[in-house]
Amino acid sequence: MSTRRLIHILMCAVLVLSTVAAHADDRNLLPKYGGLPRADWPKAADEAFIAATDEEYYGDRGKASQDMAIRGWQYLSAGNRDDAMRRFNQAWLLNNHNGTALWGMAAIEASVHKFDDSLKLFAEAEKFVRGEINFSVDYAKAVGMAGVASKDDALLKDAFSRFERVYKKAPQNTLNLQNWAITLSGVGKYSEAWSKVKLAEAAPAGGHLDPAFLADLQSKMPRPQE
Repeated sequence: MSTRRLIHILMCAVLVLSTVAAHADDRNLLPKYGGLPRADWPKAADEAFIAATDEEYYGDRGKASQDMAIRGWQYLSAGNRDDAMRRFNQAWLLNNHNGTALWGMAAIEASVHKFDDSLKLFAEAEKFVRGEINFSVDYAKAVGMAGVASKDDALLKDAFSRFERVYKKAPQNTLNLQNWAITLSGVGKYSEAWSKVKLAEAAPAGGHLDPAFLADLQSKMPRPQE
Protein backbone atom coordinates (compact mmCIF):
# COMPACT_ATOMS: atom_id res chain seq x y z
CA MET A 1 0.00 0.00 0.00
CA SER A 2 1.35 3.44 -0.93
CA THR A 3 2.12 6.05 1.68
CA ARG A 4 -0.51 8.31 0.10
CA ARG A 5 -3.24 5.71 0.49
CA LEU A 6 -2.27 4.96 4.09
CA ILE A 7 -2.32 8.67 4.98
CA HIS A 8 -5.73 9.07 3.37
CA ILE A 9 -7.19 6.19 5.36
CA LEU A 10 -5.62 7.24 8.64
CA MET A 11 -7.01 10.74 8.18
CA CYS A 12 -10.48 9.24 8.16
CA ALA A 13 -9.84 8.20 11.76
CA VAL A 14 -8.55 11.60 12.90
CA LEU A 15 -11.98 12.78 14.02
CA VAL A 16 -12.60 9.81 16.27
CA LEU A 17 -9.06 9.82 17.65
CA SER A 18 -9.03 13.54 18.45
CA THR A 19 -12.51 13.48 19.96
CA VAL A 20 -11.93 10.38 22.03
CA ALA A 21 -8.65 11.77 23.36
CA ALA A 22 -10.68 14.28 25.35
CA HIS A 23 -12.58 11.51 27.14
CA ALA A 24 -11.25 9.64 30.17
CA ASP A 25 -12.93 6.46 28.94
CA ASP A 26 -11.00 6.03 25.69
CA ARG A 27 -12.36 2.82 24.25
CA ASN A 28 -9.98 3.05 21.33
CA LEU A 29 -7.28 2.02 23.79
CA LEU A 30 -9.17 -1.09 24.92
CA PRO A 31 -9.07 -4.39 22.99
CA LYS A 32 -12.09 -4.65 20.70
CA TYR A 33 -13.12 -1.21 21.98
CA GLY A 34 -13.78 -2.70 25.39
CA GLY A 35 -16.35 -5.16 24.07
CA LEU A 36 -19.16 -2.77 24.98
CA PRO A 37 -21.78 -1.02 22.84
CA ARG A 38 -20.26 2.11 21.36
CA ALA A 39 -21.87 5.54 21.50
CA ASP A 40 -23.51 6.92 18.37
CA TRP A 41 -20.63 9.25 17.53
CA PRO A 42 -17.94 6.55 17.40
CA LYS A 43 -20.24 4.29 15.39
CA ALA A 44 -20.73 7.04 12.82
CA ALA A 45 -16.97 7.59 12.66
CA ASP A 46 -16.43 3.84 12.26
CA GLU A 47 -18.85 3.75 9.35
CA ALA A 48 -17.05 6.65 7.69
CA PHE A 49 -13.69 4.95 8.26
CA ILE A 50 -14.93 1.65 6.78
CA ALA A 51 -16.48 3.41 3.78
CA ALA A 52 -13.25 5.27 3.05
CA THR A 53 -11.22 2.09 3.47
CA ASP A 54 -13.52 0.17 1.11
CA GLU A 55 -13.00 2.89 -1.47
CA GLU A 56 -9.24 2.90 -1.14
CA TYR A 57 -8.91 -0.91 -1.14
CA TYR A 58 -11.68 -1.54 -3.67
CA GLY A 59 -13.65 -3.48 -1.09
CA ASP A 60 -10.77 -5.75 -0.03
CA ARG A 61 -11.24 -5.45 3.72
CA GLY A 62 -8.97 -8.40 4.38
CA LYS A 63 -6.01 -6.60 2.80
CA ALA A 64 -6.94 -3.32 4.51
CA SER A 65 -7.22 -5.07 7.86
CA GLN A 66 -3.84 -6.74 7.48
CA ASP A 67 -2.17 -3.45 6.54
CA MET A 68 -3.65 -1.83 9.65
CA ALA A 69 -2.41 -4.70 11.82
CA ILE A 70 1.09 -4.38 10.38
CA ARG A 71 1.02 -0.67 11.15
CA GLY A 72 -0.03 -1.55 14.70
CA TRP A 73 2.98 -3.81 15.13
CA GLN A 74 5.24 -1.05 13.85
CA TYR A 75 3.90 1.26 16.54
CA LEU A 76 4.25 -1.46 19.19
CA SER A 77 7.85 -2.16 18.18
CA ALA A 78 8.53 1.54 18.64
CA GLY A 79 7.04 1.42 22.15
CA ASN A 80 3.86 3.32 21.27
CA ARG A 81 1.18 1.10 22.83
CA ASP A 82 -1.67 3.61 22.45
CA ASP A 83 -1.38 4.07 18.70
CA ALA A 84 -0.68 0.37 18.31
CA MET A 85 -3.95 -0.52 20.03
CA ARG A 86 -5.84 1.99 17.90
CA ARG A 87 -4.53 0.34 14.73
CA PHE A 88 -5.22 -3.18 16.03
CA ASN A 89 -8.78 -2.12 16.83
CA GLN A 90 -9.23 -0.67 13.36
CA ALA A 91 -7.85 -3.88 11.85
CA TRP A 92 -10.29 -5.90 13.97
CA LEU A 93 -13.15 -3.59 12.97
CA LEU A 94 -12.45 -4.38 9.34
CA ASN A 95 -11.98 -8.12 9.93
CA ASN A 96 -12.71 -9.65 13.33
CA HIS A 97 -10.87 -12.81 12.27
CA ASN A 98 -7.57 -10.97 11.92
CA GLY A 99 -5.31 -13.07 14.12
CA THR A 100 -2.40 -10.66 13.72
CA ALA A 101 -4.48 -7.86 15.25
CA LEU A 102 -5.79 -10.06 18.07
CA TRP A 103 -2.22 -11.16 18.77
CA GLY A 104 -1.14 -7.54 18.99
CA MET A 105 -3.94 -6.74 21.44
CA ALA A 106 -2.94 -9.77 23.53
CA ALA A 107 0.70 -8.71 23.59
CA ILE A 108 -0.22 -5.21 24.77
CA GLU A 109 -2.46 -6.52 27.54
CA ALA A 110 0.30 -8.87 28.72
CA SER A 111 2.79 -5.99 28.77
CA VAL A 112 0.59 -4.10 31.25
CA HIS A 113 -0.10 -7.27 33.29
CA LYS A 114 -3.77 -7.62 32.30
CA PHE A 115 -3.29 -11.35 32.06
CA ASP A 116 -6.90 -12.52 32.02
CA ASP A 117 -7.67 -10.38 28.99
CA SER A 118 -4.35 -11.19 27.39
CA LEU A 119 -4.74 -14.96 27.58
CA LYS A 120 -8.29 -14.80 26.23
CA LEU A 121 -7.07 -12.80 23.25
CA PHE A 122 -4.13 -15.15 22.68
CA ALA A 123 -6.50 -18.13 22.71
CA GLU A 124 -8.76 -16.40 20.18
CA ALA A 125 -5.84 -15.39 17.96
CA GLU A 126 -4.41 -18.91 18.00
CA LYS A 127 -7.25 -20.12 15.79
CA PHE A 128 -6.01 -17.84 13.01
CA VAL A 129 -2.22 -17.75 13.42
CA ARG A 130 -1.50 -21.25 14.69
CA GLY A 131 1.92 -22.41 13.54
CA GLU A 132 3.48 -18.92 13.54
CA ILE A 133 6.56 -19.40 15.71
CA ASN A 134 6.73 -15.80 16.94
CA PHE A 135 3.13 -16.04 18.06
CA SER A 136 3.91 -19.23 19.97
CA VAL A 137 6.86 -17.49 21.64
CA ASP A 138 4.70 -14.56 22.73
CA TYR A 139 1.88 -16.80 23.92
CA ALA A 140 4.22 -18.93 26.04
CA LYS A 141 5.76 -15.79 27.52
CA ALA A 142 2.34 -14.41 28.50
CA VAL A 143 1.27 -17.70 30.08
CA GLY A 144 4.54 -17.78 32.02
CA MET A 145 4.14 -14.20 33.22
CA ALA A 146 0.58 -14.93 34.31
CA GLY A 147 1.65 -18.10 36.11
CA VAL A 148 4.43 -16.37 38.01
CA ALA A 149 2.23 -13.41 38.95
CA SER A 150 -0.63 -15.59 40.20
CA LYS A 151 1.49 -18.52 41.44
CA ASP A 152 -0.89 -20.73 39.49
CA ASP A 153 0.57 -24.21 39.05
CA ALA A 154 -1.68 -25.02 36.08
CA LEU A 155 -0.58 -21.91 34.20
CA LEU A 156 3.06 -22.59 34.99
CA LYS A 157 2.77 -26.17 33.78
CA ASP A 158 1.16 -24.90 30.57
CA ALA A 159 3.90 -22.29 30.12
CA PHE A 160 6.75 -24.76 30.54
CA SER A 161 5.03 -27.13 28.12
CA ARG A 162 4.75 -24.31 25.56
CA PHE A 163 8.41 -23.32 25.99
CA GLU A 164 9.38 -26.94 25.42
CA ARG A 165 7.26 -27.23 22.26
CA VAL A 166 8.73 -24.06 20.81
CA TYR A 167 12.23 -25.28 21.66
CA LYS A 168 11.66 -28.54 19.80
CA LYS A 169 10.56 -26.62 16.71
CA ALA A 170 13.11 -23.81 16.98
CA PRO A 171 15.95 -24.79 19.36
CA GLN A 172 17.92 -21.61 18.59
CA ASN A 173 15.10 -19.18 19.24
CA THR A 174 16.86 -16.96 21.76
CA LEU A 175 13.75 -15.11 22.87
CA ASN A 176 11.94 -18.32 23.76
CA LEU A 177 14.93 -19.52 25.77
CA GLN A 178 15.19 -16.19 27.58
CA ASN A 179 11.46 -16.21 28.38
CA TRP A 180 11.82 -19.76 29.65
CA ALA A 181 14.71 -18.70 31.88
CA ILE A 182 12.78 -15.68 33.17
CA THR A 183 9.85 -17.88 34.13
CA LEU A 184 12.10 -20.42 35.84
CA SER A 185 13.75 -17.61 37.78
CA GLY A 186 10.32 -16.29 38.70
CA VAL A 187 9.51 -19.53 40.49
CA GLY A 188 12.91 -19.80 42.18
CA LYS A 189 14.48 -22.39 39.87
CA TYR A 190 17.66 -20.41 39.38
CA SER A 191 19.96 -23.25 38.37
CA GLU A 192 17.55 -24.31 35.63
CA ALA A 193 17.23 -20.70 34.56
CA TRP A 194 20.99 -20.48 34.10
CA SER A 195 20.92 -23.63 31.97
CA LYS A 196 18.42 -21.95 29.60
CA VAL A 197 20.56 -18.81 29.58
CA LYS A 198 23.54 -20.93 28.52
CA LEU A 199 21.52 -22.38 25.63
CA ALA A 200 20.32 -18.91 24.66
CA GLU A 201 23.84 -17.49 24.69
CA ALA A 202 24.98 -20.28 22.36
CA ALA A 203 22.30 -19.36 19.81
CA PRO A 204 23.03 -16.96 16.90
CA ALA A 205 21.29 -14.04 18.66
CA GLY A 206 22.76 -14.95 22.05
CA GLY A 207 24.48 -11.61 22.40
CA HIS A 208 21.16 -9.81 22.71
CA LEU A 209 19.89 -11.19 26.01
CA ASP A 210 18.36 -8.70 28.43
CA PRO A 211 21.23 -7.47 30.66
CA ALA A 212 18.78 -6.40 33.38
CA PHE A 213 17.43 -9.95 33.61
CA LEU A 214 20.93 -11.44 33.70
CA ALA A 215 21.94 -9.05 36.48
CA ASP A 216 18.81 -9.92 38.44
CA LEU A 217 19.43 -13.64 38.05
CA GLN A 218 23.06 -13.15 39.07
CA SER A 219 21.90 -11.40 42.24
CA LYS A 220 19.73 -14.38 43.13
CA MET A 221 22.26 -17.05 42.23
CA PRO A 222 25.74 -16.46 40.85
CA ARG A 223 26.32 -17.97 37.43
CA PRO A 224 27.44 -21.58 37.83
CA GLN A 225 31.04 -22.26 36.91
CA GLU A 226 31.47 -23.88 33.53
